[in-house]
Amino acid sequence: MADLKTQLEEALAVRHAWRTGKTRTVFVFGDRRTEYSVEGMKQLDAYIAQLRRELAGPAARRSRVTYVVPH
Repeated sequence: MADLKTQLEEALAVRHAWRTGKTRTVFVFGDRRTEYSVEGMKQLDAYIAQLRRELAGPAARRSRVTYVVPH
């Protein structure tokens, strides 16, 4: 879980650096190296969303509503 948090923080930092003026940013996570440019921001946003989903865990399901009808 700590690795996911670290990866999310790094990805958000990369996105912030790009938004504040850098046109090309390199992000390294694990053995993967990714270079983001203007065209790659959608991929970075998707990666950030994926990390957030993984950190949130499985979605809670609502239990089925049962109605009691008096006789």
